[in-house]
Amino acid sequence: MQISELREEKTVTRGLIRLAGPAALVLTLFAVHPAQAFDPEKVFEGNVSSKRVFQFYFDARKKGQEAEAVSVLKYAADQGNPGAQWKLGRMYQTGDGVERDPLQAFNIFKGIADRYDQVRPGSPDGQFAADAMVALGDYYRLGIPEGGLRPDRYQARIMYTTAAMVFRNPDAQFQLARMSLEPAGGMHDPRLAARMLRLASRKGHVGAIALLGHLMFEGEHISADPVGGLVMMSQARDRAEPVDQEWISLLHEGAFALASEEQRAAAAAQLSAN
Repeated sequence: MQISELREEKTVTRGLIRLAGPAALVLTLFAVHPAQAFDPEKVFEGNVSSKRVFQFYFDARKKGQEAEAVSVLKYAADQGNPGAQWKLGRMYQTGDGVERDPLQAFNIFKGIADRYDQVRPGSPDGQFAADAMVALGDYYRLGIPEGGLRPDRYQARIMYTTAAMVFRNPDAQFQLARMSLEPAGGMHDPRLAARMLRLASRKGHVGAIALLGHLMFEGEHISADPVGGLVMMSQARDRAEPVDQEWISLLHEGAFALASEEQRAAAAAQLSAN
C-alpha cells in the first residue's frame, strides 16, 4: 500500500470515530476488556460460614442481584454448608427467587436430614436439620403428586418424631401430636399427643396452644378445664397467622357456643386480667 493510501485510510478512520462519538469508545473498551463471569468462590476465599453466606445473599438480593445471590447459595450448598442447603431448599419449596420445584426441595431437605446425627441439638445446624425434617414430614404426609412421591405417613411420623424428640422442635411436636390424635392408621396415642402439645405450647406455638385448649375444654385425654381451654383458644385465635386463622377460629367458635354463661364470663375475666 502506498504512503498516500495509508494517509487516506487514517483520515477516514479518525472521521468515523469522531462521528460515532462516545458509543464507539465504549464498544472498544468492552471489546478489549470483556466482563468477567461472577465467581462465588472468590466471595468466601475458603471460609464458607453460614454468617457470610447469608450476609452476601441478603445484600445481593437487596441490590437486585438475584442471579449472584442464588449462585452463592448453590456454591455454599455444594460445599456442604447446612444453612445454605436449608435456604436453597426453602426457595425451591416456595418458589422464592427460583422456579418452584417441590421434588428438588425434598431432595435437598433429605440430604440435610440424613446427616442429623452429625449435628448438635440446640446449635444453628441442629435447627436447620430439625426444620428440614419437618419439611420432609410434610412432604411424606401429603406426597408430591407432580414429582411421583406418594404419601407415606409412616415416614412422616419418623421425621416428626426425630425432630420433636431429638431437637425439641415445636413445629414437629405439633405435627406429631396431630398425627397421634387421629384414630386411624395405627398411630393413635393421645397421651403422647397431650405431652407434645404441652411442650410446643410452652414455646409459644399457636397451633399447639389452640389444640391443647380444645382438649382441655372437651376433657379429652387430659383433665377437663373448660375455662382454661377457652382462654387458650382465644389467645391462639388472636395470635394466629392467616394460614391458621380459619381452623383455630372454628375451634374457638365451637367451644364458645357450647360453654355456659359462667364459663364465658370467667374466661373473659382471665383474658382481661392478662
